[in-house]
Amino acid sequence: MGVHAEFVLSAAAPSQFPADELPEVALVGRSNVGKSSLINALVQNRKLARTSNTPGRTQTLNFYRIWPQGKPRLAAAPPAGAGPDRFTLTGGALQAARESGAFYLVDMPGYGFARVSEAQRRQWARLIEGYLLTRGVLRGILQVVDLRHPPSRDDITMREWIRHHRLPSLCVATKADKIGRTAWPRHLKVIARDLGVGGDAEPLILFSAETGAGREDVWRWVTEQLGRGNING
Repeated sequence: MGVHAEFVLSAAAPSQFPADELPEVALVGRSNVGKSSLINALVQNRKLARTSNTPGRTQTLNFYRIWPQGKPRLAAAPPAGAGPDRFTLTGGALQAARESGAFYLVDMPGYGFARVSEAQRRQWARLIEGYLLTRGVLRGILQVVDLRHPPSRDDITMREWIRHHRLPSLCVATKADKIGRTAWPRHLKVIARDLGVGGDAEPLILFSAETGAGREDVWRWVTEQLGRGNING
């Protein structure tokens, strides 16, 4: 049975986050860097997370529940129409999710989008920072960058912030299929130099949503983090 993944909810405030306490792995990165494509490639479902050529489309925290061993038959579905948390699993359904290793991938608003107002930038920054520093079930962070280009100032700032708070993270360089294979080492070297990543403590993985390159490596890191304790508690 293959991986099963489902969109659960979009949250604009902590009060809307799922309350079933399944572990979570967050994705951060610039707008239009390929976070949605990365999610789709990991679960091998191109229709799960919406991809767009319009930067700034993701304006909330989007929660995707992932069932690594396939979704089991659940005893009862959560009741409909019970407010923003109506998709939270409870009872036997929650127990089945825990036993099967279910978790969430959380796609966060992209940073560095110039057309967003300063007020919106500040609001997103508070939402993202609050989530990353206080979310009790968070297990790790995937920082997504574009292999084709040197890291932006926002990429560097995010990496320094992650490092300052000692949060476990993996840097994923996407869109490898957009450049020739012989150019990969040169581009990876620039990213590793500018972000100070590439070692065991802060690994760097090359990834392509089109070819699947790096998929198993990212899954391996995520699986290892799920086996560890929560990073904020």
